[in-house]
Amino acid sequence: MRVTGRAPEVTRAVGSTESPLQILRRLGLRPRKALGQHFLVSREVADRIVQAALDEQPEGVLEIGPGLGILTERLASSGVPVVAIERDEGMRERLQEIQALHPALEVRYQDVLRAELQAVTAQGAWVAIGNLPYQITSPLLEKLLTTEPPFKAIVITVQKEVGERLASAPGTKQYGALSLLARFYAGPPAVICELGPGAFYPPPKVRSLAVKLVPKPCPPLPEEERRRFFAVVRAAFGHRRKKLRNALCLSGELGVSREQALRALRAARVEPDRRGETLSLEEFLALTGAVAQAREQG
Repeated sequence: MRVTGRAPEVTRAVGSTESPLQILRRLGLRPRKALGQHFLVSREVADRIVQAALDEQPEGVLEIGPGLGILTERLASSGVPVVAIERDEGMRERLQEIQALHPALEVRYQDVLRAELQAVTAQGAWVAIGNLPYQITSPLLEKLLTTEPPFKAIVITVQKEVGERLASAPGTKQYGALSLLARFYAGPPAVICELGPGAFYPPPKVRSLAVKLVPKPCPPLPEEERRRFFAVVRAAFGHRRKKLRNALCLSGELGVSREQALRALRAARVEPDRRGETLSLEEFLALTGAVAQAREQG
């Protein structure tokens, strides 16, 4: 059933007075460097992140990497159905403690990159939430954005540099393939808050951003043309300092000659001497269609 009216508010769960550090000591747990574990310990930040998800009035929430459950407790206490995906079996005892208080909470112990997320989004308007491990941020973000049916919203904490790339505009040094991935499927993110290293344990060496992305109901191109679109993007940024007239024909993936590349650029009304980082989403979309037409014409 779709949640209507005012969004649920974050409520403190029973037992949440125990700090994450106290939980680690009590259960004899240590953060696993191999899994990129940096546990969120700031209660204030946790409240803001969870509220950003609940503001979407979701029918359910998918949590990625619940860990010690600082977000999980708050989500489960709101009354919204929660499915949490945790790769680390060592977190089982802690998460079972939360499940004992919230029997509706479902925890799945698996690698989120192998999970069938569409089985969740097919149930209705679900929101994804999580602190993304730095080493799998790009593939996981792509998986979240390309899930169909789409999530109603994606509320994630990422390295500040990644957040800036997601929000960057054409012509800036941060603008690249990740920026276009976000714009293609969702548009620029809204920043919830910036997190210093002290918001986590152990503290990372970088600052982070909590952001919200709202996926589009339908991507701007059908599936077959999407593959061509991202091939054009990869060609443009794979040779970032080269002009587009050269970058396109150097791409083995696109398979266009120099003459075809020039023809496509003219048809898309893009100057051949421009570089990929100056093109907007709309210009990349136009260029994708023009490249397909140029190849058909030979």
